Formats: sequence, structure tokens, C-alpha cells
Amino acid sequence: MPAALSAVVVIVRILTSAGAFALLGNLTGDVGLVICAGIGLALGILHAWALVTARSYPAGARGWLLLVVDHTWSLVNTVAGSLFLAVNTATGNTPDPAMSAGRSTVVLRRGILPGFATTIGPVEAGTGEAIARHEYVHVLQARIFGPLYLPLVVLHYVVATVIPYWLLYHDHSTRPIRSFRDYFIRGVYPHAWNEEWAYAVEGSPP
Repeated sequence: MPAALSAVVVIVRILTSAGAFALLGNLTGDVGLVICAGIGLALGILHAWALVTARSYPAGARGWLLLVVDHTWSLVNTVAGSLFLAVNTATGNTPDPAMSAGRSTVVLRRGILPGFATTIGPVEAGTGEAIARHEYVHVLQARIFGPLYLPLVVLHYVVATVIPYWLLYHDHSTRPIRSFRDYFIRGVYPHAWNEEWAYAVEGSPP
């Protein structure tokens, strides 16, 4: 990642993180503003460090464009990714420079759930070569839908859980549902709109 881009990444990530949390804290008064701004500052520093050391943003116009999108339209997802990164860092899950370089995301070395990768905003946990395109679809979805992305995903999970419409077209022969766990792992999860899209690009549902 070029020096100029790295410098801007550090400044923008820290300022937008501190600013976003300060706005949230301002709702509770001056004390809340200061505390939340401090939290946002710490998260921004951590995320900026991960992005720069892993050389995440690619050189050229694409890198600059994605940086702008991640810190404007998709800022909510980027902030959520910062929180996700902080939790993983606290448990010793560190960035994988080889997987992160030029990908415009921070890829952590291991997943948080056995057998699954998890992507929140521009932060991925457990992505490997076999599912790299699948997980990047989720990054793309966040950038396309911006602040609507996470609410739409949560809403669809709720609907798919309460109203299992997907049973009408689910492949019962190869992915039978025989338990409560199967209902979610083989039913609700792979039939959520964001996962249907990602599996269409790469991978096989459980």
C-alpha cells in the first residue's frame, strides 16, 4: 500500500471512528460523548494499524475509491467491523498479511465458529483460499447497501426463522433437516438473501 494511501487510511479511520462514537455518545450528554469518543479513538487506531500493516487497500484508483466508500456510505459497516476486529484481537486472533494484502479488507487468521468464516464489514475471520470469493461477496454487499445492509440481514434471518418459506425449495435429499440445529445451519442460514448470493458465487451450503 503506497505511503500516501497508508497515511490517509490512518487519519480517516481514526477520525471517522472517533466521530461516529462521539455522535452516539452525545445522545447521553457530555460525559457520554467523551467516553464514547475515547472508545472510538481506540478502535480506530487498532483498525488503522491492522489495515496498514496488512497492506489491505490496493494501490491506485480502486484503493482510494474503496477507502471513500468504507468511510462514507458504508461507515456503519466499517465501524461494526472495527468492533469485530477488537473482539478478535482480544482473543489473540491476528491479521493474516498474506490474505489481507490488496484485498481491501482485514483477514484474520482463524474463524470464530468451527467450520465457518465470518465477515462483518471490511473485516473477515477465517477466510481461506477455498472461500475467498464467497466471503468477499459479503464485503461487496455491505458496500452496496451501506447502512441498510446489517438491518436487512438481521430482518431476513428473523423472517426466515419464523416463516420458513425456504422449505418449499430446499434440497431435502442432499441436505435433510432432522434436528433443531439443522433447521438453522442447513435451513435458515444458507437461505438468507446474503448467503444465497454468496453461495451462488462460491461454495456449497452445509
